[in-house]
Amino acid sequence: MFKGLGNLGNIASIVGSLQDLPDKMKELNERMKSETVSASSGCGSVNVSMSGTGHVQSVKIGGELSGDELEHAIQDATNAAGAAAKQLYAEAISQMVSEMDLNLPGLDNMLTHLTGGG
Repeated sequence: MFKGLGNLGNIASIVGSLQDLPDKMKELNERMKSETVSASSGCGSVNVSMSGTGHVQSVKIGGELSGDELEHAIQDATNAAGAAAKQLYAEAISQMVSEMDLNLPGLDNMLTHLTGGG
């Protein structure tokens, strides 16, 4: 009867896993707070470290940049670190969904999108 539905034929297991999802997301968020990513500006004069949840932890400035050049380097490094944090978070969500055996089409993409990953 449920042959054409793929994993949806095992609805009880899926519902049980979905009930665990809020706790798993909370655990993932706590873990991502302790993860760190870093990125440098294109010129290498600015380095930004950020948590896996996107909070800036440190900004290091070297070289002799000033004014617009410095502002651009800070933006560049911050944007690169933010992209790395989103990627880390998206990978963690994908792994969590896989570990929970929630093979619902598009679920990991939806969770990644909702958390700002991508």
